Amino acid sequence: MNPQSHSAALRGPRPRFLFGGTAGTNRIARALLALGLAALLCLPACSFTPNEAESASSRNETAAEAASHLAFRTDEKLQQHFEKHGRETGCATAEEYLAAANAVIADPASLHKLQAEDGDDLYFLERTGEFVVVSPAGYIRTYYLTDRNYFDRQ
Repeated sequence: MNPQSHSAALRGPRPRFLFGGTAGTNRIARALLALGLAALLCLPACSFTPNEAESASSRNETAAEAASHLAFRTDEKLQQHFEKHGRETGCATAEEYLAAANAVIADPASLHKLQAEDGDDLYFLERTGEFVVVSPAGYIRTYYLTDRNYFDRQ
């Protein structure tokens, strides 16, 4: 076997290109395909409105409205948690406590993660230390103050 055929055998078969072109056109084709897929994936989340500022404010209102529907499973549970954590969170009433928990959930600056063991949604607002737990059924379990290390360990 001559040296040239030996090195060709080590390299294996010649690469196939997506559109039968060169390596450069293949990269371009893949990039265009990726852009097209990205655009398709973005479409459901994107909406066009002529006034971008108006659009941003309406999205924030929608998030706040959705969050305002979250509640504790019962009024009794809300009252128990308010009595336990209301003072530390600076809330004077159970209604303020509930509204403050919903504000953390709706705040885009809140960190969010899913707790693996029971599927709870955890929200943590780092600048204030506020922490909210929401059950998989959509009920607020608790709201209190803690630190980032606690949130990270959950």
